This record gives sequence, C-alpha cells and structure tokens, in this order.
Amino acid sequence: MAGFRLIQNYLSSDSDDDCDNEVFDSKPVADNQSNNNKNLPLPNNLLSWADNKIEQSIIEDNPEKHDGRVRNFKHERGNWATLVYIEYELWDLLQTWMQSSTEAFTDGNLIIENSHISLTRTLIFKFHWIDSFVASMKKICSSVDPFILELNNVRVYCNEQRTRTFLGIECHCLEPSFTYLMESLNKLLAEYQLESFYEEASYHISFFWMLGDREKELKSYVEELNNSLNQVLIKDLDKNYIKVSKLHCKIGNKIYIFTLKS
Repeated sequence: MAGFRLIQNYLSSDSDDDCDNEVFDSKPVADNQSNNNKNLPLPNNLLSWADNKIEQSIIEDNPEKHDGRVRNFKHERGNWATLVYIEYELWDLLQTWMQSSTEAFTDGNLIIENSHISLTRTLIFKFHWIDSFVASMKKICSSVDPFILELNNVRVYCNEQRTRTFLGIECHCLEPSFTYLMESLNKLLAEYQLESFYEEASYHISFFWMLGDREKELKSYVEELNNSLNQVLIKDLDKNYIKVSKLHCKIGNKIYIFTLKS
C-alpha cells in the first residue's frame, strides 16, 4: 500500500497517457534545489499507469450497467485485462449489412464500434509482467512479415462460460508469416503460464451478441446470413481482404501498437 500511496502523491492532472510517448525527464536538479523537500515528478509512463490503477481499484461489477454481461473475472488490484488483436475498420456497405441482417433479433446487441480480430483470449496480467511482455511483442512483430486475411463466412460463437453468444465473420489466412506469428505468440504466453489461443482457432470479426447460450437458435439463420453476406462481398472483391501490418495490445486502459516487419 505504501508504494501505491507514493504513486498517488505524485499524480499530475496534465500527465500524458499516450503509450507511444513515454518520456523520462533527465534534467539535473539545480544546486539551490538540492535540499528542497518538494516531490520530484514521476515519469509519464508511471503516471498513466497510476491513473489506471486507481480507476481499477474502485470499479464495481454490475451487470445491469453492461447490458447484462457478466464479468469472467473480478477486478483485483494488480491484475490487468489484456488482449492482443488486429484492428479492423468496417466499410460502409458491410456495416449496413450487419445492421440490416440483425434487425430481426430484438434482444441482441450490434457491435459496429472497435471492430477487431482477437489473437488471444482475454488474459489476466500482473503489473510487473507488462514491460517484459511488451518488449517480447516488439521483438516478435519485428520478425513477422505483413500478411493478408480473407473475409469468409458467418459463424456462431459462444464464450467459454456460455453466458454470451456471438455472430461473427470468419477470417482465413494460410500465409506462413501468420502461422509463425501465432506460434510465437502462444509460446510467449506459455512463458507466463497463460493459456494459448484456442486449439481449433477460428479468427473472426464479431458483429452481434446475445445473452445466454443461443447457439442452436442462431445457427438456424447462418445459411441465410451467408447468402446475403456473399452478395455484399462480391460487390467489392478488394475489400474481402484485410492487409495486416500492425498488431494492437490492450492492457488495462492502455493500448500498445506493434508494427510488423517492413
């Protein structure tokens, strides 16, 4: 607790929370300030993490505030929810299709913001793992060539706890660089004794979810959804392909971006 209070004492209201701008102040202290009892400023990266730490310590898990979603793990000080993913920007016609194709489901939720393709499960990190994990991710990504994912078909997904069911567009990639990336990423997770991605992985862009186990119900609509999706995809074949040149990693409220080999 003493260390946490120390960070709180040094918090600055104008600290920069940009993860790509971690600057350490290396200016020497003037002689006439050497005996001054004023607190020295902490580096920006510690300030931003301290802000996140305080936020996480007061969060309460209330499903009513999150459309009925139940958290898979409770908030604990020092634990950080972590996800590695590929960011994806929806194009207008595909977004319109997502909206129109799910209008019949009155008790679900459309996902059209922050679209992405997960490369890991949602993981729990300890604070002291973060720097070494980020360094390892940089090293891995610097040796991986960019690759292309292809949008394929609609599939139904259910989370491990069977508390939510999703519709997603599956993405395929047979390029060696993607295979190498996933092997390296899973090996890195094993070093922290964390679960790798699913053994029979199905990479996808989720665009709709419903509470509970609704897999059987939604599967009855898959053929119809695929027929309409194919009509959209053939209108612009180039947009069937996702060119991936960087990965994102969200740890707590902080996002890191890793550029692949140029």
